[in-house]
Amino acid sequence: MMKLSAQHAKLTRLAQRRFEGFRPYQVVTFLNQSLKERGLIFGLRQFEDEWELTVYDADDHGEES
Repeated sequence: MMKLSAQHAKLTRLAQRRFEGFRPYQVVTFLNQSLKERGLIFGLRQFEDEWELTVYDADDHGEES
């Protein structure tokens, strides 16, 4: 019989929100508000029937080490 639970450290919840219906821009706004302090910025573009989600590292300014 396959065991369905994994043994791992409990994950830290950063943010949580329920959405009535699915509106992609609301999800991206929530992600930006919740994760901006961690240096992540999310972008969303629509191409006809498809959506493109982009994740940016705001702390990486393209500088070489």
